[in-house]
Amino acid sequence: MTGAFGAKSTTDDVLSGIDLRGKRILVTGVSAGLGVETARSLTAHGANVIGTARDLAKAEAATAQARKDGAENGGSFELVELDLASLASVRNCADQLLRKGEPLDVIIANAGVMATPFGHTVDGFETQFGTNHLGHFVLVNRIAKLLRAGGRLVNLASSGHRFSNVNLDDPNFERTPYDPFLAYGRSKTATSYLQLHLTSAIADAAFVPPLSILG
Repeated sequence: MTGAFGAKSTTDDVLSGIDLRGKRILVTGVSAGLGVETARSLTAHGANVIGTARDLAKAEAATAQARKDGAENGGSFELVELDLASLASVRNCADQLLRKGEPLDVIIANAGVMATPFGHTVDGFETQFGTNHLGHFVLVNRIAKLLRAGGRLVNLASSGHRFSNVNLDDPNFERTPYDPFLAYGRSKTATSYLQLHLTSAIADAAFVPPLSILG
């Protein structure tokens, strides 16, 4: 890398001159926002991208350019259904990928929600913690074996982790007054912990023993 990137840098700036042909990359959350642009830029540089989304029809429309760019540059794009707020959906998605058995060079855990009203996932977890952290926690643990040697996991984080540490004594705000940004901060801090404890594509869940049963 010959120069620094900043707030105005584009995905094409970052990938300029990089040939991703032959690379298989999983990107979660490709129906809107950063996930759509991530998928587009990767396919434009030749990557074979597997995108996940809860709403496949919405994602199909949102990723039309990714398909076009992939076809023109030696890449490809496909969709897999994944609802991170449902661990049954997460496991089903992981099982589909494992059955295919195709190795991955990169996993980009992009999908998430921010500052939502108080609510719960299908499995009863606070919405942001369950979606942003636990969904990806289970997915990555299950498909880590697909990562090639030297492969990479990218967990999207933000400065939101500064809002709060993780509170495993009350993860679902049963005793704590709910605050949407506090909840978001908890989920982002948990995401950062997950990233720190992953080495060689193997998730070390020792830092949160009660959650290991979710896998």
